[in-house]
Amino acid sequence: MKRNILFINTGVIWGGVEGWNYKTAKELKEKGYNVFVLAKKDTPFAQKCKEADLNVEHIPKINSSTFLNIARVIRLRNYLKNNKINVMFFCQSSHFKFASLAGYFANVDKIVYRRALAKSINNHFYNRLALENFVTDFMAISKTTLNKSLEKLPENVVSKEKIKLIYNGVNSKKFVNPKIKNNIRKQYNIDQDDILIANIGRLGRQKAQQDLINAINELNKNYKKFKVLFVGTGDKAQEYKNLVKELNLEDKIIFTGFREDVPSILKQVDFVAHSAIYEGCPWIVLETMAAAKPIVAVDIPSVRELVIDGETGILSERNTTKFANTLLKMIQNKEKEKMGEYAQKIYKKNYTFNKMIDNIEKRILY
Repeated sequence: MKRNILFINTGVIWGGVEGWNYKTAKELKEKGYNVFVLAKKDTPFAQKCKEADLNVEHIPKINSSTFLNIARVIRLRNYLKNNKINVMFFCQSSHFKFASLAGYFANVDKIVYRRALAKSINNHFYNRLALENFVTDFMAISKTTLNKSLEKLPENVVSKEKIKLIYNGVNSKKFVNPKIKNNIRKQYNIDQDDILIANIGRLGRQKAQQDLINAINELNKNYKKFKVLFVGTGDKAQEYKNLVKELNLEDKIIFTGFREDVPSILKQVDFVAHSAIYEGCPWIVLETMAAAKPIVAVDIPSVRELVIDGETGILSERNTTKFANTLLKMIQNKEKEKMGEYAQKIYKKNYTFNKMIDNIEKRILY
């Protein structure tokens, strides 16, 4: 008999967490599991789950103090018991505090905290209590995420038996040799001889695109035949556009806004540039690997875990001049295509969506 599985997410924007919940819930439903979703009303996540014919109910947004609201804890407990939920997944730290408590009182078999944030969990009493007594599975999406999350906690709080290291997985059908939906060079009037670079992701503090913009400004002093696409939206978009204007880089940097055709874009670029301050297991790095493209990235632990420096990409210190030099090094590299092919080979072995689902089934659901 297939298990009843619940995904809880009240995020109001569409990000990596929402994407993982949606894609995983949809796939498990197609595999015959009974899938339930609790989401905030009128959010992209709730809407997409409804369109996928998932069993969606609405709840108010969960915040860091919701676990103190006894009435809400009881309502969630009753929901879990009434729907005979066997397994529940949640990702955000606020959801962890609230959902694990309700799951514990509802006697849910598997209470899974999917930890996607490579930041330390504070050594507070309630965190220790929930991790040791309520959560049954601590699912980390990378070694970096696992080590960083637990670094402030006593060793015995999360037992080795609870830890499940399951990397993110990218859909092969979507990213491996996709059809070109729009000719990017034609759309943005980019010369065929120009090196085409892409930065893909939310325009915000975590992704630190200002570091990439400043590196591009330095690069532009020594090399001219290139264009950079900034694909995405975010709360720093206007700030970054102002910086580009201030540096007179409007003929080098193109802000495309949000695009649905990321696989098609990846197929057309020469390489990807990444500048995030921290990541758990960055989707865009995996997607770049799946698309057989190399990457230039600021060297942070989670990226280093995926990228083989000098073989599938080139890593750089977070320094404007060194970042610019690394971009130039990749531009001049005659082995870009081979680097991308090797990256794709590693992706196919370790980071496919099917492998991620298989790991979830074998290590958590069975």
